[in-house]
Amino acid sequence: MLSDLSPGERRSFWGAVVVCVAIFFADASHSVVIPIFPAFAEGLGANLAMIGVYGSAVGVAMVLLSVPIGSISDRIGRRGVMTLGYALFIIVPLIYTISREPIHLLAARLLLGIAQGSTFSIGFIWVSEAAPARRRSLLQGLYMTTMGSGFTLGPILGGFASTIWGYYTAFAISSLLGAVGLVCLIFAGKEPVREAPMNRGASLREAISDARVLAAGVSNFVNALMYSALMTFYPLYGVLVGLTSSEIGLSFAIRGLVSTVIRFPTGAVSRGKTAIKLMTLSLAISALLYFVLATSTTLAALIIILALLGIVYGIFLTSGNVYVTQEASSEHRGAAMGVYSSFGNVSNVLSPLILGVIAQIWGLQATFETVAIVASVGIIAIVLISRRQQKP
Repeated sequence: MLSDLSPGERRSFWGAVVVCVAIFFADASHSVVIPIFPAFAEGLGANLAMIGVYGSAVGVAMVLLSVPIGSISDRIGRRGVMTLGYALFIIVPLIYTISREPIHLLAARLLLGIAQGSTFSIGFIWVSEAAPARRRSLLQGLYMTTMGSGFTLGPILGGFASTIWGYYTAFAISSLLGAVGLVCLIFAGKEPVREAPMNRGASLREAISDARVLAAGVSNFVNALMYSALMTFYPLYGVLVGLTSSEIGLSFAIRGLVSTVIRFPTGAVSRGKTAIKLMTLSLAISALLYFVLATSTTLAALIIILALLGIVYGIFLTSGNVYVTQEASSEHRGAAMGVYSSFGNVSNVLSPLILGVIAQIWGLQATFETVAIVASVGIIAIVLISRRQQKP
């Protein structure tokens, strides 16, 4: 498979593969806590509105820092920024362990936002830059697949560990997985040489004025809205309809598995206009599924719905990342990805807060219905912006 590559290209190829392995452990570390955090926070005394605040805290950190982090990675390199992210993946679960009041969890959630912003999108850029041109689609698909595999493993570990041994064992597993990922990153080899970055202000103006970036950004806002609702409130909804922690973790694991399977073929076909069409279609299907989720109460039905949500999420996540890295020029690719991420991060700030209030007043089913309605409006906006892009 690599016989047509030069020795230098082979080294870059295997270095990118190691980054893919490292991102597996990052997403596994992060997702161990997802099925158990809301119930853990409730056990410390947090109400539904406060749980929404925790989700917003992650988004606040990413809104404020996504563009600066991307710009810094353009200047000092991807490895330095990602090293910070992995260090925080180790630290955050330890903060959960020592927390005794709901307010203590806020600091951990802010740090988690920095960790995510310093890791996932930056790693995708590293792999895209390091990959030989003839193997770029392969490695981009591999990156998204290993990332999804980590998300598949994490909820299983978190759900079963917390059921059998308690929350603190799950937090220890999360921290350990982050440490393993950091070790992998150390052995990822040299980064590719990049062109000197252009002026940051010029990069931002160029990105914001581009209808392609605006359409992608709005789509990321809608996707983040639906993702926040699922990650924050599905564990509580599961408890409400009688699921155990292990069953909730299983639901997330199945979602992660099918999301992982679809990412590799999505990467192979995501090019130009095809990518933005895949993004829009996946969001439309997701909105429909949230209407169905609000009326489902059995384990079998919920697993099927989460599996379908996983498929369309995997399609969106892969096509979105490919679309932005293809459209951005090499000298400010990190900043462009930061702009794209910022749309999603604004949603990550607003969505948990607003949805937490809705859940507190009208219940969790109303929360999912609200998400579906808002997402439908967002999809209409994406279509209109895309048409404006095509007119010139």
